[in-house]
Amino acid sequence: MSSDNDTGNDKPLPLSKLVGWMVRGEQGIAALLLFIILSTMATQVFARYVFGAPFSWSEEVARLSLIWLTFISAAFVMAQGRHIAVDMISSRVGDRGKFVIECFSFVVVAAACLLLLFGGAKFIWYVGEVGSPALGVPKSWWYGAGGIGLLLIALHSLINLYQVVVTGKPIPRETAMEEEALHLELEGGK
Repeated sequence: MSSDNDTGNDKPLPLSKLVGWMVRGEQGIAALLLFIILSTMATQVFARYVFGAPFSWSEEVARLSLIWLTFISAAFVMAQGRHIAVDMISSRVGDRGKFVIECFSFVVVAAACLLLLFGGAKFIWYVGEVGSPALGVPKSWWYGAGGIGLLLIALHSLINLYQVVVTGKPIPRETAMEEEALHLELEGGK
């Protein structure tokens, strides 16, 4: 089983320690947010059915945590190369073609994330004056999760691009096991 931090000859990728720290930090934050969601919802259910008086803030805390969890998780999934991808071209080209496609995909992802981030920054700043109903948390904290997530995804994408350019070959990834029943055979008319 290959690691995300090797290039096939057990030599670590450039910046692999930084990526490891970032991923562990993002996973730790995601785990904490998941714990907050579960404990808040459990407390809400307990308060509602035992005391007959639900908390007014619990749904808002869980929703805010879920939004942050989603964007933080998207970042470490990007770093690990585990986002859903359609691989119709790179599986049919040589090493040079895979290199070009991978570089291009990292540039597109980083550019799209940064464009969305810069485009949405004014909105995030604008809604900061509005507070949420139960907690009074500024709405910029709600929409800011998307901004932080986009920034982290762009950063991971740029680091991946750097690793590919420096090593001259695509980043090795664990390949997912495909079930034959779900495999779509495009060649041979099957």
